[in-house]
Amino acid sequence: MGASAFFKSHNRAALALHEDFVRYVELDGDLSGLKMRRKLQAPAGGTAVKRDSLADVGALLPVFESIGSSLEGGFKAPVNLGIPSRDILIRVIEMPEMDMENAREALRWDFEKFFPYAYADAAVDIARVDSPAQTEQDKMSVLVAACRLRTVESLMRIAASVGMELNAIEPLNVSMFRAGLGPVSAYSGGYLAVFADKEVSQLVLGYRDNGILYRTSLIDIPESAEAGAEAGKDYGALVREIGNTLTFVKNQYRDLSVDLIMTGGGYGRDAGFQKALEEATGLKTLAVNVWDTWGIAEPDDGNNSWEAAIGLAVRDLL
Repeated sequence: MGASAFFKSHNRAALALHEDFVRYVELDGDLSGLKMRRKLQAPAGGTAVKRDSLADVGALLPVFESIGSSLEGGFKAPVNLGIPSRDILIRVIEMPEMDMENAREALRWDFEKFFPYAYADAAVDIARVDSPAQTEQDKMSVLVAACRLRTVESLMRIAASVGMELNAIEPLNVSMFRAGLGPVSAYSGGYLAVFADKEVSQLVLGYRDNGILYRTSLIDIPESAEAGAEAGKDYGALVREIGNTLTFVKNQYRDLSVDLIMTGGGYGRDAGFQKALEEATGLKTLAVNVWDTWGIAEPDDGNNSWEAAIGLAVRDLL
């Protein structure tokens, strides 16, 4: 992160597409001090996003119009758009050491080894990452995010029709991870970030300040069948899914020690969830508060499920 990031100051707008609501934020300031300028949400309508995937892009038009009409003068700042995580595939690929421009060109030839469609039909972004699996000196690890090109083009058309200039498009799980990690990573090894919500949860394996494995869980979190007013939620199925992910990580990254589970999302601060995780995995848990992490005053009108929007808004600060 360059020093110049500390001195940039302008509106940072973000729009996160969730199944229940589309959430919009604008931040003012820089890393020395961020302030919430606008924070609003509009019902997603029930058809645009289903099970963490875009089901009807056209159904976003009235939602975008609703948000735009709530803003003074519409969408003035370029927007970082977060789309459902299952619409963007993420892979970490080992490649020979080279600059990113050459890496992008080399990816064209091997793209279909890792993704189920052709490079010509994809919108692709790449970034170099640290990975514990990288062992050869002349190799590097590259995170590749790919989305079907027609999906991106459809989103761009809908955005343009309401006067929304798009600055970037990225998956919600990447945005959540960025928000939870904060401006300065405090982790030198491995950890698992879990953003738990009722029907869709995101699991991200972190190594230093990189996300190197992204998983989406579609496990529903029901009310507990136990009697009593304080029974709470039944996290059993999700906890087992997290345990299976940790087993996979242990087999895939044999030299990586995962020492912590970072919890966020709508249920991230639930003591019952943290207790269930700690008992099942033997690992410590840490509930993240993205408002504190980024030094933004926490609103008192409900603050769950804003990680993705915050992570999108701070994208260009890092």
